[in-house]
Amino acid sequence: MPAFRSLGEEQVRALVRYVRTLQGKGEARTLPVGDATHGKDLFYGKGECSACHMISGQGGFLGPDLSNYGAQASADTILGAIVNPDRVVPAGYRSGVATTRDGTRVAGVIRNEDNFSLQIMTADGSFHFFEKSDLQKMEYPQEPLMPTNYRARLSASDLNDLVSYLTSTSASPIKKNAVKRTSDDAEEVTE
Repeated sequence: MPAFRSLGEEQVRALVRYVRTLQGKGEARTLPVGDATHGKDLFYGKGECSACHMISGQGGFLGPDLSNYGAQASADTILGAIVNPDRVVPAGYRSGVATTRDGTRVAGVIRNEDNFSLQIMTADGSFHFFEKSDLQKMEYPQEPLMPTNYRARLSASDLNDLVSYLTSTSASPIKKNAVKRTSDDAEEVTE
């Protein structure tokens, strides 16, 4: 990258502002006021979020992995995604119920579908593969798999705590092989 000696001070500032917009860090983030530790307890307990969602390898797999969700979404967006009953289901997480010719019903998340076949993943993690010609009926329920009653199930304080946890998970990456200075010219690798 060339030096910027030929640019004036205002041009350098404009360039820095532009580069920061490319990084997606144009706005300062406002973090929710809540107890992230209690939010984690809610995520894996009373809120039952971990039945479908995963964070850092822990939890379910029917819903999207939320490990980095807090880095990409504002606190208001996260809260809206939790409490909005009319939320849009992300691509790849649409629910479906397949009924075979013998009357067996299989409900879950549609993982793949084309004109001739269908793959559904059920809550236990099993994949079921169907030829559409072998199905009696295929239904696409309008209601999302994610509960729509979190405002009734959790208090406002609980919701703040849950949002705090979700924003904090991506804010603290695991540091491996960090370098610790022990003197001016010596370094010690810590793990």
